[in-house]
Amino acid sequence: MKKSSPSGQSITFIQRLLNHMNKKPIAWSKIYLATAGALHRLFVEGRRNRAAARRKQQDMPLSALKSMKLEPGDIVYTPSSESTYYAGHMGIIGLDGKVYHVHPYGPVFADTLDWYLTRFYEGDRFIVFRSKLRQVGIGAAEWVQEHYKQVKFYRLQTNLLSIERNYCSKFIYQAYKFTSGLDLWGRKFTKMKQGFIYPFRIERSSDLDVLGTFYK
Repeated sequence: MKKSSPSGQSITFIQRLLNHMNKKPIAWSKIYLATAGALHRLFVEGRRNRAAARRKQQDMPLSALKSMKLEPGDIVYTPSSESTYYAGHMGIIGLDGKVYHVHPYGPVFADTLDWYLTRFYEGDRFIVFRSKLRQVGIGAAEWVQEHYKQVKFYRLQTNLLSIERNYCSKFIYQAYKFTSGLDLWGRKFTKMKQGFIYPFRIERSSDLDVLGTFYK
């Protein structure tokens, strides 16, 4: 009987590995986020925890956020924490008042505000932003409701035009960019339609006003 060669065994193993990777794309995204979280805890978590303790003296309780009248296009942002894999997370308010957000387990959800807030841990912080131009926010809200079902995969990829492969901050960036042309990121190489839209970049946008900060 003819024995299989070691190289043939290697090729078979590689094929099995590639097939496994293709079948479980979300798992690899989770590994990436978990790795980022480990580095985050190692280098900056202690400093941020101390800063968070100071901020809690200024932040409002979550009940104030729940009773707040949010408008279409408002952005609810949670800075890096354990519940966000230390990457941060954000959702956008639609015309129907729901929070639309791309998530590894979704890949996209349309939650009531109350349900959305249950996804986060005690001690998490929330920052609410609003576009300085009301009509721009309404246009973004309308876009997310019309296009959220086009998101098929949670992917941390660089193509800024792809709706099908998406993640939370990129989806919100697209909602504003594709409707009014407003660039919430403001980086020069977005003209090449490539790059990562980090949540904290949107947090720093000069086109948004902060409506309030809240803690759970």
